[in-house]
Amino acid sequence: MKRLKRIVSILLAMVMVLGMGITAFADGNDGSITINGSAGNGQEGTEVSVAGKTFTAYQILTAEMAGNTAEDGVIYRVPDALKGFYANYFDLPLSTNGDVLVSQASFDQDVTEKIAALNAEELQLFAEEALKAAKAANVFYKTATAGNEDKSVTIDSLPLGYYVVEDEGAARPISALALTTTVKDASVKIKASQPVIDKNINGTTDTDPETVELVKYNNTSIGDKVPYVVDTSVPDMTGYKKYYFIVNDTLSKGLTFNNDVVITMPGVTALPDVSTGDAMAVVDKVLEVGKDYTVTATAVKNAEGNETGETAIEIVFKDFIQYKNMEGAPIVITYSATVNKDAIIGIAGNPNKVTLQYSNKPNVEPDSDPDNPDKPGPDAPVGTTPESVTYTYITGLELTKVDEAGKYLTGAEFEIAGNRLNKVLISGVRFEVAADGTYYKLKDGTYTTTDPIENTVSGGDAIPGTGTEDLYESTTIKYEKVPYNTVETKAEEYKVTAIVDENGKVKFEGLGAGMYTITELKAPNGYNLLKNPITVKIECAVPETGATSTNCTWTAIYTLDELNASQLDIMSNNTIEDLKYDTPRILGAGVEIADLTFGTAVFTLDVVNQSGLLLPSTGGIGTTIFYVTGSILVLAAVVLLVTKKRMVREK
Repeated sequence: MKRLKRIVSILLAMVMVLGMGITAFADGNDGSITINGSAGNGQEGTEVSVAGKTFTAYQILTAEMAGNTAEDGVIYRVPDALKGFYANYFDLPLSTNGDVLVSQASFDQDVTEKIAALNAEELQLFAEEALKAAKAANVFYKTATAGNEDKSVTIDSLPLGYYVVEDEGAARPISALALTTTVKDASVKIKASQPVIDKNINGTTDTDPETVELVKYNNTSIGDKVPYVVDTSVPDMTGYKKYYFIVNDTLSKGLTFNNDVVITMPGVTALPDVSTGDAMAVVDKVLEVGKDYTVTATAVKNAEGNETGETAIEIVFKDFIQYKNMEGAPIVITYSATVNKDAIIGIAGNPNKVTLQYSNKPNVEPDSDPDNPDKPGPDAPVGTTPESVTYTYITGLELTKVDEAGKYLTGAEFEIAGNRLNKVLISGVRFEVAADGTYYKLKDGTYTTTDPIENTVSGGDAIPGTGTEDLYESTTIKYEKVPYNTVETKAEEYKVTAIVDENGKVKFEGLGAGMYTITELKAPNGYNLLKNPITVKIECAVPETGATSTNCTWTAIYTLDELNASQLDIMSNNTIEDLKYDTPRILGAGVEIADLTFGTAVFTLDVVNQSGLLLPSTGGIGTTIFYVTGSILVLAAVVLLVTKKRMVREK
């Protein structure tokens, strides 16, 4: 009996071998897996390319034909090296009745049925764990690498079976798929599961007249609002039971957050109204702050614990997994920042950068922050997108008051007016009342350190004009000169004024591209006012998209009204090219100087005052009356002298 049983077992084994042989030699048993790139979800940046990537297919089940034809079905077998994994994962016994042959077939069938019953999410979780086990057990695998220009890559010469395909460097397998006699050449498309984020400036509502769409760069003035638009979308959350979705924004020192975040999900399909029978509609879903998300703004600190002046904005989406069935739905976040007095002046720009933190491993139990379940804990698997950065540029003007010899002059006061003024950072001086001050204020608004001379007193009354005290606003109140940096808010007529410092300098900073008029309101004592205003046209050329440098280029065009060459002195008659990066010197009414391009932070301009009086030469009698009268008197005196001499001779 025992002998007969052994013979039957041998015969059965031979049948299996022959069956396998039939499978091997019938119509060939090699298959292939082709991996294709993905166009993403339609949002820029979600495209996934296979170019240059390496993919590996691990065989986690072998496949056998149940008969001589495909219609007979396929039997999947568990590799010996993975039996322990399957038994633990699906909680299956490794044997049923002690019969090795029967237990193997039963076990294979149980595993096959368990895998077939998995839904999409469960299958993704299974694939991740099976990949780990396959790599640890060193089961059969094959690798292929795509070329730098390839849009797809094929792993060929694969025995029939069930495979898990890995994208090297990815957080999870891209697929679990079968090769059988009916589907020998399988294909899979990489799914764009990593979310992206993109930040721009809304050019339709900012203060830069040159921008009309979403842009990465703009120019503006201190006090202006910069409107931002952040675009992202609902990612693929297959296999996740919890998902972290956090926007982190960093405002540079020169930008003040206005705490005006609005989040919408445009084009969301609303469910039909059961009570009215209305059909489904596409609407914009506006998320509610506090209920759907939170916003927190904190001061950024360096490693030493000192504040850097930057502001960190954190937008945390609450219970983000609720949007799981809305994959690809756009998320639009808008808010603004105001340019402040700490803004970077010049070509470098004021950056504003944003990143997105997101969950990137679905089969790991969430490790949330104990203080906030919608934020990841220190050991939670999360990813971070690359930074998306915008830049806002600001410039300024520095005037230097000098005489004809280049000596610095003090006491001058200037006014600047323009269409891009909002708040202007002024560096100059002001005079404050001080008991130990050394300055007096004159009635013409200027200041002097010269003590007043009292008028002569006659008969108990002071004789006006015999001293200098009548020129003083007060002979007892004294002032001190104080250097300052302040922000002046524009008046209704868009004008601000400032007095030059002891070096004859005054700065008007925080300006955007636009037209400005500079007028000298007061000249230094003993000097003439600049006769005509100076008009300055400032232009800004921002970097092109994709440029390696984020620096902008500022250009100024100076124009003086009423051309008068005798009052113009511009760098000793140098050419326009020679003037670049130099300082124009303006005496009075003059000429347009085209395209002065500066690479420094602030445009500099020397304004020259001439001493002495400007006497009229045309258009009025002026001093001519004195010359004519004097000549008549001299002539009369000569005639009288000659007449007297003749009378003496005649006598």
